[in-house]
This record gives sequence, structure tokens and C-alpha cells, in this order.
Amino acid sequence: MDVSSELFDHEKSPTSDKFSQLLETINQWRTDINANMSAIRVELHTSLGEIKTEIMTLRQDYISLKTTVNTMDTELKSLKYSVQVQSEEHSSLARRVDELSKTADEQTCQVVSQFEHKIDALEQQARQCNIEMCNIPERRNEDLMGIVNAIGDAIKSQVTQRDIVSVHRVPHAQQGGRQPKNIIVKFLTRLQRDNFLSNFRRIKSLSTDKVGIPGTPSTIFINEHLTLQRKQLFRKCREAAREHHFKYVWIKNATILMRERDDSPALAVRGEVDLTRILSTKNV
Repeated sequence: MDVSSELFDHEKSPTSDKFSQLLETINQWRTDINANMSAIRVELHTSLGEIKTEIMTLRQDYISLKTTVNTMDTELKSLKYSVQVQSEEHSSLARRVDELSKTADEQTCQVVSQFEHKIDALEQQARQCNIEMCNIPERRNEDLMGIVNAIGDAIKSQVTQRDIVSVHRVPHAQQGGRQPKNIIVKFLTRLQRDNFLSNFRRIKSLSTDKVGIPGTPSTIFINEHLTLQRKQLFRKCREAAREHHFKYVWIKNATILMRERDDSPALAVRGEVDLTRILSTKNV
């Protein structure tokens, strides 16, 4: 309803003209305000629509992102499981390889040990007719056969040239040794070798002055001609005998024997395992 309709009729006057102008101004303001409000409403509606559209787009993006994340999480779990399975398989394979390697090493050690034992046995068999004389001084142009004959006479075991296949000195196993080189005597038969050794052991002790060797007297030692491996074992047995008070250590048929007392049984030592077992039993 127009404001002018609520006003009383009265005669036009300067005051009424001003009032009319004021009404017109107010109506114009109202029209402008309504127009602005309509424009604001349209703009606001448009903005709200755009915001709603943006929200819908964001919601769809969120759903898509969530789906992607879930898919990645599933794939990650599957990958993690695969890695775990492969890790377990790798660990199992590594254990198997270690077991096979250990078994192979043990078998290799056994085979090597068996070969070494066989080689040592063959080498020792090749020396079954030999004796080894130790601690006999060396001289230039010495007569080794004469020394053997002199020792044979001293122990009442006659030796002729026909009984001996060869006689010679051998270098020390370790360079720089101060002891005289040992003399190796190879008899024609093992029986001759055994008889010679038996007679030597019967006299208990023999020194160089008793067989015509000049110089400071020294004790002569004669044993079966052992392989290097058995010599080293024999040396360890003698050291153990001194330390653990065994009375006897000797060699018979290339086998090392130990006896603690006169009434004790003879114990065969064919390897360090036997020596360790014998000493452990004594300590118990």
C-alpha cells in the first residue's frame, strides 16, 4: 500500500510538496533496496548452489579417495603377507642350506680323515722293515753300515750286508734342528727288523761310546720308522705321560702303547681322540 494513500487530503502547499518529494525518495529507496535484496538473493542462491556443488564434488572425491586408500591398504596387506611368506621361505631355505653345508663339511672332514688315515697306513706299511736310529753324532765320510754293524754286535744281533737294503740319514722334519740327522735302516725282511729291535730293547740302554763312536757319549735311541703323523702323536703321548705320570710309552707294530703302572693294561693310542679319552678316564 502506498504511503501517500494514508495521508489526508489537504491543499497543496510548499510543505506538502516537500513531503511528497520525501515520500518519493523513500519509495525510490525502497525500490532500490528491494532490487538489491533480490539481486543479493539471486547471488546468494547461486553461491549456495555452487557451494553445494563443490561439497558434492568434495564428497565424491572423498569417497573415491577412501576407496583408493582401502584398495591400497588391501594391496599393502597382501604385499606384506607375501613378503612375510618369502621371508619365512628364505629363512627356511637358509636353515636348509646351513644344514646341508654342515652335513657336507662333516662328510668332507670324515672323507678327508679316512683318506689321511689310509695314506698314513700305506706309508707306515711301506716302512714296516725300517728302523730309525736317533741321537748318533754325524761325521764327515762316516760309515753308516759300520755303525749298524757295531750296534748289532753290541746288542748281540748280527747284521750282514745282505740283511740291509739301504741305510741313510734323513733331514729333520723342522729346519734348523741342532740334533743329528736320524739314520734310517731298511732290513730285507720284517722279521730281521723285529729281531734287531727286540735285542736292542732287551739291553735297556746303549750309548755311543759302547759302539766305538768318538766324542762325548750320548744315548742311542732306536724305534720303528714311523710316519710324521705318528711321530707327532708319539711325542704328544710322551709329554702326556710325563704330565700325568704314566710309567711306560712305547711302540709295537707301528702302534703307540701306554701303561700307567706295571700292573696296568697296555692302552693303544691310534689318534688324539684315544689319547684324550685315556687321559679323561685317568682324571675321573
